[in-house]
Amino acid sequence: MLLRTLLDGYSLFLEDIQGPAGRVFQGFADLLVERLGLPLVMVSTLLPEGKGLQIVALSGRAAAYLRGFDSGDEQQRDGGVLYPACTALRQDAPLRWQIVATTEALPWVERARRFHLGGCLQIPFQGDGGGRWVLSLYCHEHGRLPHFSASLTEQLRKTLCQFLERRSDARELLRLRRYQSAALRVQQELLREKSSESSWQRLVEILVNETPVSSAWVAARKSNSSLLAIRALASRDASHLQTLQGHDLSLDPSRWPQGQSLVGQAWRERRPLGPAPLFSPDDTPVAADPRRHPPPLGSAMVWPISLSENSEPRAVLVVEANHSQWFNEALRNLLAQISESFSLSLEQREYQRRIENLALMDALTRLPNRRYLEQWLEESLARNQHNAHNCLAICMLDLDGFKAVNDQYGHAAGDHLLQEIAARVQQSLRFNDLFSRWGGDEFVLVMEDMPDRRHIEEALHKIRLLIEEPIALDTATVRVGTSMGVCVCAGGSQENAAALLRQADSALYVSKRRKGRRSNAWTFSDELDAAGKGDPAP
Repeated sequence: MLLRTLLDGYSLFLEDIQGPAGRVFQGFADLLVERLGLPLVMVSTLLPEGKGLQIVALSGRAAAYLRGFDSGDEQQRDGGVLYPACTALRQDAPLRWQIVATTEALPWVERARRFHLGGCLQIPFQGDGGGRWVLSLYCHEHGRLPHFSASLTEQLRKTLCQFLERRSDARELLRLRRYQSAALRVQQELLREKSSESSWQRLVEILVNETPVSSAWVAARKSNSSLLAIRALASRDASHLQTLQGHDLSLDPSRWPQGQSLVGQAWRERRPLGPAPLFSPDDTPVAADPRRHPPPLGSAMVWPISLSENSEPRAVLVVEANHSQWFNEALRNLLAQISESFSLSLEQREYQRRIENLALMDALTRLPNRRYLEQWLEESLARNQHNAHNCLAICMLDLDGFKAVNDQYGHAAGDHLLQEIAARVQQSLRFNDLFSRWGGDEFVLVMEDMPDRRHIEEALHKIRLLIEEPIALDTATVRVGTSMGVCVCAGGSQENAAALLRQADSALYVSKRRKGRRSNAWTFSDELDAAGKGDPAP
């Protein structure tokens, strides 16, 4: 009967190799109680750092003997109810105890007798990454314990260990498959999303959902500062998530505690760091201001994300876990793979941006070209519709005397002149102005948020002076002038970009006709007559 029962128990271990250990051991305990008529069978495991035993399976009519005593040192020291299991673990050898014949007045013996237990057999075993376990079998005071020979006991211990090891291998394989799936999903998201920050958010959500990490976030440098701002984050801990939102870290190591984080160190050293606390114990930010600085969850790893090796990072990937042991080799490999995919995605987007910029940029002057201007102008007009106070000015201009320079000094000199004028005007613009090359020696200037015509004319006068400054060539110094046609779109009005450009072009044509007898270099489109013409040519 014992051998048949053990063989059926072994079948349980083979059938449910991936299931929770407690569920499998509970089935085994129920089987032993039913087949062998035992009043109590228990499987327990040693808690981390030796802090007592935890019961994972309990079966039998006398189960109440152990209920309420499943953990904690107090119940296990000095003869507590789990004392026999603890003793077997300590000796690392099977232990048989005849309770009815014990003369010592120990608390566990007295309690066992009250539950009519006559003897116990404790069989320790190991497995599952070094975990330590005990199988405990109790017989009735008028019954007998199953006869486990030394070879049968050793075979049982070996089978229990193999089950835990196979289960560990199976769980590790399952974990690896999940990690591979997570890596694939991350790569797909990084390729699919056009926006960096939207792909970053999906990345950290996948990490938190598919791995044992507690929090994951991406931080990037704030423009023109030494601060890092969190751009995407996900966390299992709602309070930690709330504290992280809006949180800044510094790249300046002299700033305490913001500059003393593992994140800033990884950014400065341009290499992955961890697992380690986000802040060293001596520099914990919680003591400084718990409202501004989130307490670390335990341990973290940080990966700088760069476009190329040893280049300035563009972002950092930060992963936090409650315990450093979660960062095993499999998880570290996954995170390294994801950070590499992250870098490749940024590189691809940067390459795509450069291609798009080339398509929207004039090759000679490095100014925005006509295609870029048309896109910008549509966006400017959309903004202008919601601007009730200021107006939008479109100025089309060309260079007076450019053809003479080109003819006399050659095309290379003409190209240099265009480049010099483009650089001068570009450097004088406000952040919301656009200076673009229309073609040949013609340019278009778009100025948003202009209060009135006087401010427009002041800006045009400044541009004219910049253009008229002398330009040094290889063999001579030359000067050119400019003619301008200006169209003004009032704030709040709905206008068509193509129509406005045509009006500015008509005004430029009139300005050129007036050259030599005009008071200004510009002509406004509203100065033209109903036919769209200025005064006749002289």
